[in-house]
Amino acid sequence: MKILVVSDNHREEEILTEIVQKFDDKVDLMIHCGDSELAPDKEPMSDFEVVKGNNDYGSSYPNELVVNDCQERLYVTHGHLQRVNFSLTPLMLTGQEKGASIVCYGHTHQLGVVYDHQMLIINPGSISFPRGEYAKLGGTFAIIDAQPEWFIVDYYNRQMKVVSNLHCEFSRQK
Repeated sequence: MKILVVSDNHREEEILTEIVQKFDDKVDLMIHCGDSELAPDKEPMSDFEVVKGNNDYGSSYPNELVVNDCQERLYVTHGHLQRVNFSLTPLMLTGQEKGASIVCYGHTHQLGVVYDHQMLIINPGSISFPRGEYAKLGGTFAIIDAQPEWFIVDYYNRQMKVVSNLHCEFSRQK
């Protein structure tokens, strides 16, 4: 199963449209971790499973989602309510409580991925306003290839190209 994860485009609609056009038929599921600042009932947002970010004022997006798809159970949230700028522990505990195999979040605008407590915990970074060590890439999103025995994560830049030095593989063996 392939899952595309994007976050924090902050009103930039065109980049999401490009992502949908390029990857819609190449992935099984598309997740948006909030701060789109776009209406939920029109494209490109209707192509994503979306949560509300701290800048999605007045939107009808939920604060969190649990998505069951094939063998995976995803917990999706923006992260501001779990205070991810300070610690991932509340996010991890909620993921465990929800029985998630994959936890997706945004908010920090910094990409990152770990495999801990039998959960893949991933932040795709911000597609529009990246921060941190990889800000020079100009924006990122991620694609997870989830298989029964492993996770493969690749990050992509705004030109829809794989960032090869960010390729990660995680064994799901206990």
